[in-house]
This record gives sequence, structure tokens and C-alpha cells, in this order.
Amino acid sequence: MYLFNSEVVKNQKLTQNIFRLRLKAANDFCRAATPGKFVMLGSDDGLFDPLLRRPFGICRWGSDWFEVIIKVVGRGSSQLSKFEKGVSVAVHGPLGNGYPNNNPKNDQKTLFLVAGGMGIASIASYLFSALDRNQSLAGTFLFYGAANYSELILLNELTAADAFGLQLQTITDDGSCGRQGLVTQLLTHELQSRPQSQVFACGPEPMLKSVQKVLLEADCDGYLSLENRMACGFGVCLGCVQTMINKDDDANVKTAKVCTQGPVFPARQVIF
Repeated sequence: MYLFNSEVVKNQKLTQNIFRLRLKAANDFCRAATPGKFVMLGSDDGLFDPLLRRPFGICRWGSDWFEVIIKVVGRGSSQLSKFEKGVSVAVHGPLGNGYPNNNPKNDQKTLFLVAGGMGIASIASYLFSALDRNQSLAGTFLFYGAANYSELILLNELTAADAFGLQLQTITDDGSCGRQGLVTQLLTHELQSRPQSQVFACGPEPMLKSVQKVLLEADCDGYLSLENRMACGFGVCLGCVQTMINKDDDANVKTAKVCTQGPVFPARQVIF
């Protein structure tokens, strides 16, 4: 992992309160980035206000840049969302462990990607990584749910991935795009005909709990990217710990640090 001062290359407004920041990065940083990893970002103005950096999934990266998606929810994210081209940003990362390597075309297993709300930033990292490597997405489904059409960010770019074989289905709370309902409804329906599939999911905790329930009932393997609050990003503060089943002893439980041992975990191990 790297600790450095970066520079904003571009700030794109996606919705009223969601922004995409592109930041400069060294080639070594970009080579270390993999789908599902994250960075801690903060102001580099020397005032340390707010004191703590904020975690953001690495959505996409190139040879000398990376992108994050920022939704304004508090003072830290609000500050970052206003940074214009040329502003210096403190970066720590890439951090954590991402999604396992998976190529449905090679292992003949269908891959279901399940994204709820801002969870699309993490899920999109898998898709963008595949697209940037010209990897086929045949056998890959994306189930993307949000409150309404305006909250379905990156939709145009993700829709274009159908040329690589991606099958995209959207669902919204109000029915303004795709079906009306919850994203887990799409997963439940498709798992009935493809029970041996693998699932990667990221979104708010209630959604992840529902995904886990669907997977357990279908006896299907999957991975959940948790969005626990964290302060340090490297395992010192213990603010992001999650209760887990001890895989070495099912009768006992343990705690895991989401920042260093996750944020991606096998769905069967997480205890909500």
C-alpha cells in the first residue's frame, strides 16, 4: 500500500449529490489495484479538518490514474466532492482484499453481480477491470438496484458492456427504471435456473443480509463486500470489526477487521 499526495484530474458531477473523482497515481499503485480494493482519502491542506480520511472503493484505474465515486453524506465527503482539477488530495491505498479471480467463460460457472445503491462503485470495479483487459463477460449478470432512476449511476457505461456479453437488469424502489422492487428479487429468480452460480454483492447492510439469506437457501457460494464504517483503514483502530464464523471451528465465532481482512468476505462466514 502507498501513502502519497495525489492531484485531482477531473471532478464529474453524476447526480445532485454523487461525484466521480479521477486522481493521479503512480504506476506501482495502479498495478496493485484489483477489483474490490479501496483507498482512504482526505484533504491535503495541512489543517487536518476533518481529522480522519474517508474510505472509497477504487472504481476504475489506468496506468497513472484511478477513480472513486463520492456520495455526499457528511463533512468529509462534502469537502472531497468540491475539489476541482489540480487540488491536492492525501491518498492511502490500495487497501484491503478484493473479489476472487473469476472468469465464467473458463470455469463454466455463471457469475451474478449484485449492486445496491453506492455498492455499484465496488461491483463496477470488477466489470471495468474486465473491459479494460478485453475480457469476455459472457455468463456474467449484473443486477443493479437503487431508489429511483436518478440514483442509477454509471448506467450508460455499464449498458455498453453488453457488447462483451454482460447481461444487465435494473430494479428500482419506485419502478422508474426496470422492475419495481428489491434487487434480491432478481437474484432469487435467476438462481432458480442457475443454482451453481457464484455471486459477488455490495450494497447497504440490509441488502447484504438479504443476499446472504438467498444464497444460504439456494446452497450457493458468494462473496459480500461490506461497507462498515472505518477510521484508519489499516487495522489499528478496530472500528470496522465484523463478527464472523470461525472457518476452523464452526462452533465458535471470531471478529475480522474489514479494512485488512476484507472488505470482501465469503458470504457463509459473515454474521450480521
